[in-house]
Amino acid sequence: MKRSDPPQANHGVPGEPDPRFRLDPACFPQPIELELPDELMERLQRMAKETGFSLSELVHNLICQQLNEKAKEP
Repeated sequence: MKRSDPPQANHGVPGEPDPRFRLDPACFPQPIELELPDELMERLQRMAKETGFSLSELVHNLICQQLNEKAKEP
């Protein structure tokens, strides 16, 4: 097994953050916007209230559930 040494600090420009620890916003999760019919939004809001989830959490859970079911299909 090959041992790798930790990256060396790049002292660079004083006052600038170490480039090894810069965050790339392109890698952050991106929000999505959905346009849903009013009737569906009302139903989702009722479901969220009944379950105690926020609307965002409920929609997230429903999407994940559907993706998991699709992944199981041959």
